[in-house]
Amino acid sequence: DPRVEARKTGFRDGEYYENEFRPMNPSEHIAAINRSGVPVYQWSAWFDIYTRDAFRWLENLEAPNRLTLGPWGHGTSDPKNERDRFYRIELVRWFDYWGIDYWGIDNGVLEEPPIHYATMVDPDTWTWTTADTWPLPEAKSVSYYFSEGPSGSVSSVNDGVLSPESPSQEEGEDAYQVDYTTTTGAESRWANGYGAPMDYPDMTENDRKGLTYTTEPLSEDINVTGHPVVTLYISSTASDGDFFVHLEEVDAKGYSHYVTEGVLRASHRALSDAPYDNLGLPFHGCNENEMETLSPGDVASLVFDLFPTSNVFNAGNRIRITVTCADQENMETPELTPPPTVRLYRNRQYSSHVSLPIVESGVKN
Repeated sequence: DPRVEARKTGFRDGEYYENEFRPMNPSEHIAAINRSGVPVYQWSAWFDIYTRDAFRWLENLEAPNRLTLGPWGHGTSDPKNERDRFYRIELVRWFDYWGIDYWGIDNGVLEEPPIHYATMVDPDTWTWTTADTWPLPEAKSVSYYFSEGPSGSVSSVNDGVLSPESPSQEEGEDAYQVDYTTTTGAESRWANGYGAPMDYPDMTENDRKGLTYTTEPLSEDINVTGHPVVTLYISSTASDGDFFVHLEEVDAKGYSHYVTEGVLRASHRALSDAPYDNLGLPFHGCNENEMETLSPGDVASLVFDLFPTSNVFNAGNRIRITVTCADQENMETPELTPPPTVRLYRNRQYSSHVSLPIVESGVKN
């Protein structure tokens, strides 16, 4: 059970991690891998548990390398059967170029852009795009702020609004008693990496149990491609807590589609320098001496990235952020009795928000 292993690990500098995990952690061997000069082809997916790591490897590998990401999970297929078909084609092309028994074929595979990815338009509709670098240089970070509702889109704890306008009021917060039954379902990206768009349930039931912030219906398509980054200003009656942030697309019928997510345990919120190129994203060392518990009444800042995605939020639909403090079927969060009360702040001084990497309106062709 990976949750048992994670519990043993504790900290990145803990004894169990040092003895069991560090020796086989690829990031510890980047220099040696680069010295080998071995070319690498990464095959990944937007709903994998290793999506973020694939882009880190792309940035840190010095030998010829390539990355393809589709709209599926670690081991799932798709309605078009593109995953299996493309995988076989690319496997042959890659090994043809480098050659078996030194008989390489100059098929131009290294002359192509190193990144091929699918931009999701609907759960069963996507378009393929290429890129030379990541994050995309044309992606612009746009902040959407958590604001007072109602949005009229969901009967959640607060039904807040997600707004491009930063808050101007001096006061503003949402109180939330933690609900430990919140979940992204039993077939998520965490379930052995088998999650895919069609495997996630309508997230509305989960949204009702958490704090939500939802835009008005969009007037035009919005292409989000890259790593969303969330900043939460919170306090809690407990000394620690897990914070889950889900990015969702709500269609005209009210169905809330899972897009991506991020999670951070509050005591590991300290930011530090990564030992490798981390794409400019927030990095948490998770070492024991960096651990910082929450003090009742004090406001803490949690800054972390969500798994990268490439998703078109269609005109007429809404963008939603849902904040919960548990994922019952996927994560082992300590349950307290009574459940703690969390406050999420959304005012001029403490303006909780999500920054979305927006490429342009519509699909990037």
